[in-house]
Amino acid sequence: MNFFYQIAEHYSWQGIALVAILIVLFAVQTYYYAIAYRRIHRFRLAKRNEKYCENPFISIIVAVRGEDEFFLSEQLPTILAQEYPVYEVVVVYIGRDIDYYAELQRIRDERSNLKLTKLSGNGRIYITTKQAYNIGIKSAQYDHLLFTTPGTIPATTEWVKYMALAFERGSIVAGAAAPYFDEKSLSTYLMRLAEMHYSRNHMAMAVNDRIYVAPRSNFGFTRRLYEATRGFNHLNMDIGENDLYIQSITSPRRSAVMLSPKSLVHEDRPSKWSEWLEVIRYNRSTAEYYPTPIRTFARWESGSRMLFLLTALAIIVLLPLELKIFAAFMLIVRYTMVLLSTRKTASKLGEHGILVNYWIYDILGPIIDFMISLKHSNNSPKAWI
Repeated sequence: MNFFYQIAEHYSWQGIALVAILIVLFAVQTYYYAIAYRRIHRFRLAKRNEKYCENPFISIIVAVRGEDEFFLSEQLPTILAQEYPVYEVVVVYIGRDIDYYAELQRIRDERSNLKLTKLSGNGRIYITTKQAYNIGIKSAQYDHLLFTTPGTIPATTEWVKYMALAFERGSIVAGAAAPYFDEKSLSTYLMRLAEMHYSRNHMAMAVNDRIYVAPRSNFGFTRRLYEATRGFNHLNMDIGENDLYIQSITSPRRSAVMLSPKSLVHEDRPSKWSEWLEVIRYNRSTAEYYPTPIRTFARWESGSRMLFLLTALAIIVLLPLELKIFAAFMLIVRYTMVLLSTRKTASKLGEHGILVNYWIYDILGPIIDFMISLKHSNNSPKAWI
């Protein structure tokens, strides 16, 4: 007992408390980077799910709002060039431009696996993405429905092939999506890592038997499941088809995650910081409806990371030399663990060449998360009147 009193007298109870907090926070960080995120790297779909079917026929559904030239000139040709025996592309065009729709019709006339539907809408009625998807699902010929978004390019011509492999083993499927920026800068680097980390948090849960959140540009489900569950929920919102709906129907036997470079898609993102924040806030505006375990999983990592760094800094500044050395050692061990974990999972999530400056995001990541959460999207999910 005297030994502990001597230690307390030498380091102070406050110093001992700081060291204890540092150790607890290190344990929390170890759980995330050495256990939870490690599941992504170790995940193998063939070992987790039994096969239900072979080479399913695929219907790709995409809702195009307005005169999207990128979709017409870049995305649609890439999707139509996929190397898979039987699939179709169902385009639901929401707009009134006659020339744009005529060009879509011309492409449809040249490609037998392209279907086209038009929704005009008017100034009083806003046609949501879910309503467009409903039309696309009714127009689709096949029962395995794969969804993507305008501004998204498959990384390879085998995207459909690999997502079909997921459909062989599940009725809800999710792949990875990585952001694409026209410019390369420190700000776009941080944007890339912020999105990768968000994806990492949800994929860590998805590979652990249930898909709770999937990329809007790379997910799917079967028509049978869609009809059995009476379709999308939260119909007054323009988004939620890939998270709120999936959360309501997910189960271990239904879920299948495909994490391969060949199943990856790239989503176009604005390079301007304010515009990127608006996109991310809009995409995450459904998060307040998530179950508590899903919301807290990401927050615990971000919060414990910030507190760990601040606690280590406090020890280095305030406490005796031997504890300074201990805190510095813990910082080095944690960062080494973070780098090793990130190196193994980054390629699964479509990111490469990020480790050299990763320390910048490691420090600033919680601040970026806080900036995203400061306010809601200016483009709030619209009600369908």
